[in-house]
Amino acid sequence: MTQAYCIHVLGAGYDLDTTLPATSQLDLKTLGRLIEGIRVFKQLPNSILVTSGYAGKNLESQASVARRAAIALGVPKDKIEMLETPSTTWEEVLAFQQTFEDNGIPIIATDAAHMPRAMDMFRAAGYEPQAAPTNFKVKSRHHSYHGFSLPNVKSIQLMDVWLHEVLGELKWRMGVVVIGRQKTEDKR
Repeated sequence: MTQAYCIHVLGAGYDLDTTLPATSQLDLKTLGRLIEGIRVFKQLPNSILVTSGYAGKNLESQASVARRAAIALGVPKDKIEMLETPSTTWEEVLAFQQTFEDNGIPIIATDAAHMPRAMDMFRAAGYEPQAAPTNFKVKSRHHSYHGFSLPNVKSIQLMDVWLHEVLGELKWRMGVVVIGRQKTEDKR
């Protein structure tokens, strides 16, 4: 398979409820990533959309639900590939590497806060990925107050997102060693 671009929509969660359409089964983070992936897909004629995410308890995988949602949103079936085994970002990178090798430029659709770590992981695997960030937590508002204020629930939620990414990066850096295009567990 020779593709110029592989738009990889990273998984972020779903709730399998067969009474709902696929778009409603995806977590809002996953749906935002999928919409961004589809937006980029429509701009690049020589591309495929890649969905990923595993299934728990022998259920339909997140990759499959995201694929069904993408089809419902107008993406042709033959332009979607699934990676149904990954449960972490690093596993998504390895599955991408195993499936696509050097066939195309990976474009990563993920949350803006998660993008630096995801890009680092794809680079560690030997790729030169492009970013398609979405789900921005901080947006510029023309009428925002820029004086002193006390922390609120939104700022605590932002701190939670930031801390999750910092700890995720630290865990990834401490737990694996880069060897060429493949990572292995550090056995020290």
